[in-house]
Amino acid sequence: MSEQIKLAIFSAILGDKKVRIIDFISQNVDENGFLNTTISELCKTLDISKPTAIATFKMLQNAGVLKRIKNGVYELSQKSQIC
Repeated sequence: MSEQIKLAIFSAILGDKKVRIIDFISQNVDENGFLNTTISELCKTLDISKPTAIATFKMLQNAGVLKRIKNGVYELSQKSQIC
């Protein structure tokens, strides 16, 4: 399945903004699985609302994909990292 088809399916299910946030996270985690950005920085970069970003981060945290370490530092769970 092509990446464009996958993106279209995920966007239809989750919504375009959530998919953009997830893509941002996947593009910006470091080699140790950490994301260093605040919600405000993410909102400014992607031009999205704060409630949308917060809801998406909470969804990912509740699913066990993302863990908040402290303000502006998040860890991608081991099960989410693809080698």
